[in-house]
Parts: sequence; structure tokens; C-alpha cells
Amino acid sequence: MEVRPQAPLGTRLSSASDVIDALGGTNSVAEMLDIGPSSVSNYRKQGFPARSHFILAKICAERGLDVADAVFGGYQVQARPKAYQRAAISPSGTASSALTRLEEAGFNRLSLPILQPAAPFIDRMGPEMQRRLFTFTDPGGEQLCLRPDLTIPTALAHIASGRETETRYCYQGTAFRYQPRGSGQPEEFTQLGLEIIGGLNGLKDDLAVLDTIITTLRQAGVTRKLQFVCADFDMMTHFLNSLEMSAASRDIVWRLINRAQDADDFKKLASLTTDDKAAAAEAAKRVSANAMIAGRSGSDILARLSRKTGEALDGDNIEAVHKFLSLLAAPQGIEQISTDFPNMKSWFDTRTAQLGHVILPAMAGAAEMSDISFAPVISRGMAYYTGLSFEIYAQGIDRPIAAGGRYDDLLQSLGAAKPLSAVGGAIAMERLTRAAEMAR
Repeated sequence: MEVRPQAPLGTRLSSASDVIDALGGTNSVAEMLDIGPSSVSNYRKQGFPARSHFILAKICAERGLDVADAVFGGYQVQARPKAYQRAAISPSGTASSALTRLEEAGFNRLSLPILQPAAPFIDRMGPEMQRRLFTFTDPGGEQLCLRPDLTIPTALAHIASGRETETRYCYQGTAFRYQPRGSGQPEEFTQLGLEIIGGLNGLKDDLAVLDTIITTLRQAGVTRKLQFVCADFDMMTHFLNSLEMSAASRDIVWRLINRAQDADDFKKLASLTTDDKAAAAEAAKRVSANAMIAGRSGSDILARLSRKTGEALDGDNIEAVHKFLSLLAAPQGIEQISTDFPNMKSWFDTRTAQLGHVILPAMAGAAEMSDISFAPVISRGMAYYTGLSFEIYAQGIDRPIAAGGRYDDLLQSLGAAKPLSAVGGAIAMERLTRAAEMAR
């Protein structure tokens, strides 16, 4: 068990190693960053990578630790209460005719700040999107970012408004995402979007979003040869709920799924939790409840080790999730899942009927049946989807011109007082313009 002296409060921490020790050691920091202990050991010599700066600087600030600026690349995050800027419904102006039509259809137009608090995007967007954030610290020490999309800003605006009834929003604005050098992709682009927050109509709200987006594409001149790719995140939720595991373990699985590249990568990451479980159990044997170690009582350390042991994933569950993910990526995998996991068959039958009667007809009116596919994936750029999601492609454009989906747990995770259903979608206007030109 790692036991290192911790710096007393008031002592300036001048190196990565000082910070790691002050935060409880290598294993504690590894848990905070959701990485392996060996990576944290390397940080002691090489310093922290940029992606860890925000998380660790915030924790240090909350604990009152004095960290030299150079440790976190020249900035620190000041702990402060959340204070999101309200976004007022803006008056009609010079926005696009598409945005005006959304207003006429009953959506309230929002004017959203370009500068946003970074924490909600870091917490709720997938690892891929996190790496593409433009982040910086203002003179007051708050971590900010340029908005990478407009869904989270809309959710924050809704929370700030205090509305508890269904509200429909629309917006148009620039979003910013870092692109690898040489990719040829723009780092600034325009999103036209709509969101239904607090709706009570379930799939009918999904259909309203999808129908509105298809109508907008048609009005822009994109009327043929569309392709739809769909995924349904309810499926994974239902599967995990069918396994015998704690809520904490399910959270671990979701976190690993969002980090994994494929089923085998998930299994590799998940196996580390079983190693942690064995290490925690072994460490517990060497700790006395009456001992004092690095300023902590033995009983506190034993309680933490007990939680660590309880949160580790069971080997059988790791195998079950690995098999499920492998079948999702395999040809005819859905049929095999119904055979190997009989509890999923009734869910598939019910969900297929729902989609067939509500969603599929809308897509079929805009595309050939051969161009509509269900492609379950392990993770997406936006990690906040909870149900049906979709991407729409146009002929000659290799990236989606529109995308959206349901995200029922996002608002409460951002600070809403209670769960609020939500579904929305956005159109990439520059791609839509190219598609319309090619369709002429």
C-alpha cells in the first residue's frame, strides 16, 4: 500500500509529485482521473498532461491546497458556486429563414453565449469531444470554453429560467471544435437546432424533432437520397439493469464503455477493476483500524478500501458485457443477442414495434428503406444520449448534415431540481448548403 507524507495546509506544492502526494498518493489520483496507477507514476517525473489540469486544479482549489502556477500549465481553477448566464428568448432579427420557420412552428428562439463554463462540457461530453474543446481561464480563475455545441448551453439556459413545463427552443449560432492539423475540417461551424425540454409525449416528441429536421432539409432543397443511421442507448441501459450489479458498478461500466474503442478494449479496461479489487483486499489486511497513516485514521482507510472492493466489477459481469458489445458489432448480432440473452428479446420486440409505428415511417418518407440502418455503437462524441439517436447523411457528404437524440438525464446532472425529459437535434448549416448545391 502506498503511504507517502502529505504536505500540510499552507505549504506551496511546486511539482506534480507534491500534488499527487497531497491528494492521497498515486492510487487516489488514478481514481480521480479514471486512469491506471502507472500513468500517474509517470506524471511524477513528466508532469501532468493538459487533459488532467482542469480536474486536478479544481480538486486542489476545493481542498485549499496552494499549487504553484507552473504545475498546471500556468493556471489554477478557483472553486466557486455555479452561476450560469441566463439566455433570454431573443427577438426576431436577421437570422436565417429556417430559424424563422422554427419560430413559426412554436419554438422559442434563444440567443446563447459563446463563452460557456467548461465543467458541464467536460463532465457530460464524450472523451473525443473533450479533447476538442477550446478551454481557457478568465482573470478571475474560472475555467471557460468556446461552446462546442449548443445543446448543453440550451439546457443550462432552461435550468436558469426556472421553467418546469414543456418548452420548445430553437437557435442558430457558431460552434467551435479543435481539429487535428491537416484534417481539412473547419474549427468554426454553424448549428441550427431545436430542443424539446420537459415534454411528456415520449416518442411523439422524438418524432416531432425528426420530422422538423427532415422538413427543414427539404425546404433547403435536399429532398432525395438521404441516409439515416440510428442507435438506441435504452438498449444498453436495459441490458445492464438485467445484470446483478450495484448502481455503482453500472456507473463504472458506463464510464468504461464511453472510454472504450471496442468490446475488447472495454474488457481490457474493466479487467483493471478486478486487479484493483484484489489489491484493495490485500491492502486491507495490513491496515489497523487504530493506525494513523498520512493524516488519515485506519478506520477511514479501511472504509475506503471496502468501497473500492465493493465497486469493482465482477468477472462474470465483465464477460457478459463484453459478449453483448461484441454481438452488437457483429453481422446479425441482434438476432444472436436475443438467443444468448433471452431477457432482451421482449425488449427488442417492443422497441421494434414502437420504432416501426412511430419513427420509421418518417424516415421512410425521406429515404429508401435500404438507406435506413440501425448501427449500435459503444460510444459517441456526445456521451449524454440516453435513448434513440440518429444521424442523417446526404449524398456526396461524408459527415452527417444533421444529428440528434434523446438525453433524459442531462438536465438533472447539470443542476435541475428534478429529472426533465429532453430531445433535440441540430443541422450543420455549411454541410447543408453544400448538399443543397450538389442536389441542384
